[in-house]
This record gives sequence, C-alpha cells and structure tokens, in this order.
Amino acid sequence: MITKTLFTAVAAGLAWSAAVAQPDPTGRSVAPEDLRMDLGIIRSTLEQAHPDPYRYPGKAGLDTLFATIHASLSTPLTSEEFIRAAMPVFRAVGDAATRLTPPAEVERAYEHSEPLIPFTVAVIEGRLYLDQELKGFRSLPTGCELLRINGRGSAEILALLRSGVVPEGEDTTLLDRTIEQDFPVMYRRFVESAERFKVEYRAGDGTVREQQVIGLTKDEMRSSLRRPGIDLQPWRMEDLRDLGAAWLTLSTMDRQELGRSRIVPERFLGQVQEALERGEVRTLVIDLRGSHGGDPAQANQVFALIAQKPFRSVSSMYIRSGEVPDSYRYATPAPEFFASVNGMYMPALNGRRVLQATDPRLRLEPPREKAFQGKVYVVCDGGTRDAAALLVMLANRTGRARTVGEETGSNAAGYCGGNGLAVTLPGTGCVLQVPLTCYVPEGIPAGPVERGELPVYRVPRQAADLALGRDTVREALLNLIAELQ
Repeated sequence: MITKTLFTAVAAGLAWSAAVAQPDPTGRSVAPEDLRMDLGIIRSTLEQAHPDPYRYPGKAGLDTLFATIHASLSTPLTSEEFIRAAMPVFRAVGDAATRLTPPAEVERAYEHSEPLIPFTVAVIEGRLYLDQELKGFRSLPTGCELLRINGRGSAEILALLRSGVVPEGEDTTLLDRTIEQDFPVMYRRFVESAERFKVEYRAGDGTVREQQVIGLTKDEMRSSLRRPGIDLQPWRMEDLRDLGAAWLTLSTMDRQELGRSRIVPERFLGQVQEALERGEVRTLVIDLRGSHGGDPAQANQVFALIAQKPFRSVSSMYIRSGEVPDSYRYATPAPEFFASVNGMYMPALNGRRVLQATDPRLRLEPPREKAFQGKVYVVCDGGTRDAAALLVMLANRTGRARTVGEETGSNAAGYCGGNGLAVTLPGTGCVLQVPLTCYVPEGIPAGPVERGELPVYRVPRQAADLALGRDTVREALLNLIAELQ
C-alpha cells in the first residue's frame, strides 16, 4: 500500500512538473528559414487560388511587398510577430475574408489561459467607450470614454487595433466593428500582454478618473458572468403591435450557426410570413447588424419574403483557375469545389474563370407566394457582411426597402467569400484563410467605389446612449415609424 501510494504521488508530481514545464505557445519563436518558407506558401496560395489578388496593389506592387517582407525575415519571430510582419500583404490585397490567424495552440491559450482585459468597447467617431465589463462586478461606469490604458492614449490603441484587421477595400467601418467583437483578444494580440490595466477614463460628469483592472482569462470571464436566463435565438421576430410593425432580427446568415440553433431558414421564414399576415403588420424591420454568412442563397431566401418582382442577388461569380494549389497538402480538403469547377466555369481569361451564364445561381428568383407587401426597413452596420450585405444591396438597388444605419462591411462592387481554403503553415502553424470565389452583386453600388453599400438613412450610434443601455438606431427608426403612421 505504501509503495502504491508513493508511486501515485511521484506520478502526480511528474505530471504536475510536466504541465508546469510546458512552454508558452504564444512565446515560441520560429527560425528565419521557416518564416520565409511560410511566406512563400502564402504567396503561392494567393497567386494560385485567390480569385482577385491583384485588385488593389497590382501584380508588381504585390511582388514588391513580398520581396520586402522576405528580406526582413532575418531573425526568429513568434507567430504573432510573423502575422504582423506579413500584414502589409493582406492589407494590400484588401479582402477581409483573406487573413492570417494564430496557430491552434495559441488560439487555445487566448481562449483558456491568457489573462485578458475584461471588457468590451464601442468605437464611436474615432473614440473608445466602455460597452460591457466581462466580470461579475462593475469597476468602471458603462459608457465612459476610455482615455488611456497602461499609459497608452486611446488614439494609439485604436491605431494598433485597426492595423491588425484586414480592411475591405477602402471601407473602415468593418475595422471598428471587428474590434468591438473581441476587444480582449485583440488588445492582447496587437497592443500588449499584461495582467493589470491602469485605465484612465472620462466619466459622464466630465471628470477624469483612474481605475486599476485585473486581467482575467476567458474561462474566468465566462464563469464570472454566468447567470440564469434565456439565450436569444439568432433568428427571431418581435411583435410591435402598437406600431403595426414587426422587428425581424437575423444576427447571422451562416448555415452552420443556424444549424446549431436548430433553425431551418425556409421553415422559419414561412412562419414569419404567417405571423405577418395574422398580425396585420404594416411595417417590417429586418435587422442585419453584425450578420454575415458566405452563401448568397441565404440572401435570396430572405429577400423573397418581401420581393415584389423576380430578382437575383449576384450578376456574376468568378474564381482564379480552379486548379488545386501547391499548398493544398497543408489545407483542409475542399474536394467538392475543385471537382465541380470544369462543369460550372468558363475557360480561363485574364487570370480568372467566370461562372457560366446558365448556372442556376444566376437565375432570377421569384418572390414567395403572398410575399409581404408592406413597408420595409433594413438595418445594417459595418459588421453586416457577405450574404447579409447582399440583402442590404438588394433592398437598396431594387428600391423595395429603405436601409438604415451605417456602411456595410463587404465591398459593394464585388467581394470574396463562399468556399475557402484553410492552410496551416508548416513553420509557424499560422492558418491562412483564402476564399475561392468572388461575387459581383446585381445592380449599381449606392456610394463611392470600393466601399461598402451606403444606407439611405445614415444613423450613427450615440456615445451618450451607451450608459443608458439604449439602441440609438432602433430608437430613431421606431420614432420614424411612429411619426409615419
């Protein structure tokens, strides 16, 4: 018994020692030759698989960038340092769906073991405001303006965060909404690693104060914030009977996310149509803020609910060559895409293959039988991307609905998405995400070239409403609906 107990204790001690001795994945350095190898894989993948890599920089410009970065990789770098070194390439390509993310073990560290700043922010008119504290007690007033964190001014922090996000053309709204989505991890990645944060802020009464905030892991945040309650479904409708209106929230267009919530789009939209008929609704609001998903068919399904004549969301689609890239051996397999190319796309011309005009995805879609005939508003923001952005474009360009909010996050002239490659680079372990298809939306963009679709009614958020928990855009729109009754 003593021997067995002693053996168990020694084994436990060795296991504990092994766990303690495990190196921090965020600090692992990679040799220059491996960094240059990974950079070469990025280059070949973009050249061989991305549908439009030279849209903004041109081939000569992108070649020059790669050569400059290759020459700079002369010392060991961590995976995050490599991502920052390669970032000029991604920002030049100007496609938000093409990006380089940290290795899986580093992502796990951010998710479970790394101390992070425990709050989210709102970016309004180039300033940072506290949105929500991710812990069980309040140490900062909601809606206060964040002036400095650990000595860094908010302008410097915002610039560092924006530099870590790939823009969509010349659109900047996507950058700020992306920062809001996961500020704790982005601050850790692009500003600093710290366990304590001295926050200087401006309170609602105008006074400037300081507060020390202790970092928490994401697991600790989840544990601290865990409260009983009902989780809101990503697709849901609210009856605003006193206004003769309904508010339809579609917070995602991603089929996998909808599947996890057991939402079948066709069935759900049929139930919405029945509810609109029973409730004698005169005005429908479709809220797409923060919504995204790669399949244009999702936009078609929703728009058919309100369409008054046949429509289509995209006028063309194209890919690079359809050939399997050299980096495919490092990628998550996508056999369906490569197997179907020759039967769907025209022969290559000027470095791309265009979808055949007879393809069913380019046909006119009919409205639903008994589609909603009342007034429609569509709400969007910089986080509205891909299929959700297509829905905004349909609303604008057909004149069927009035759009409200801010510029969408996908390029209104054409954006990349759909099926993609996830290439795990062998040297750093970073994951290269490359879309394989470019979609050209139907109609003419409403606004400047190489920007997101602009709404008819531009309604910016108000910092003063954060402290009160008010939704600026929602309140403005409901007031408009009430006035027009």
